[in-house]
Amino acid sequence: MNRIINLIWICLIAFTANAQDTKPVDTDELDKGWEFDLAPYVWVADLSADISFLDQSTAIEAQFKDVLNNLKMGFLMHAEARHDNWFIAGDIVYLAVEKNGDVDVVSISTNTTLSIKQTVAEIIGGYTFVESEEWLFVDGFAGLRYFGIQTEIEAGSQELLDETINTTDPIIGLRLRTVSDKWQSSLRADIGGFGIGSEFSWKTNLLLGYKFSELFSLHGGFQAYGIDYEKDDFGLQMTSAGFLLGANFNLK
Repeated sequence: MNRIINLIWICLIAFTANAQDTKPVDTDELDKGWEFDLAPYVWVADLSADISFLDQSTAIEAQFKDVLNNLKMGFLMHAEARHDNWFIAGDIVYLAVEKNGDVDVVSISTNTTLSIKQTVAEIIGGYTFVESEEWLFVDGFAGLRYFGIQTEIEAGSQELLDETINTTDPIIGLRLRTVSDKWQSSLRADIGGFGIGSEFSWKTNLLLGYKFSELFSLHGGFQAYGIDYEKDDFGLQMTSAGFLLGANFNLK
């Protein structure tokens, strides 16, 4: 019996010593509070669209090799707020572009004026459900994306097209992130529409960033989105894709 009691005491003493050696919980880690990121960026995008109205179809291919020469107004911003594994993010792209020159209309290259005003705004909420070794993260998210697109095509004094769409899509997607001391990368993809707003829409981007400090970093990469919209006798299939460069300001 004494041997058993001594063995129990030895186990309790060992357990207590091990508990004292266990790293205490860092309350600061448990309550980091909210972190905010603001990221203005520049996006040099080409445009491809197929517009149908009544019984006519107009194919448009416009390569904006120098978007800044054709840009009349633009505003691009991404914002994100994060608390632990939860996050809320928003993104807005507003571009008013006017290009004079050759635009392919109904398979004929003609000297025209192409004017496009795009507003693409989204709000999403998500959760980081995979965190591996504090450098690899996988986020899932859902939200809404609004498309407001006005397209005008004029050939001389003749107006060939003047149409506007306004639609809001539900979206779901995934984002893969890697984080190191200085380098960061992310790959995002989502789909939406499902016949509720547009027939189908999508967005993807691949970004690589370098952190100069805890407050500031630069990132660059590729971004693309597309929409397939149909309502009554009007249809629009449009894709915008190109390289982007942006800055990120971290506000803790």
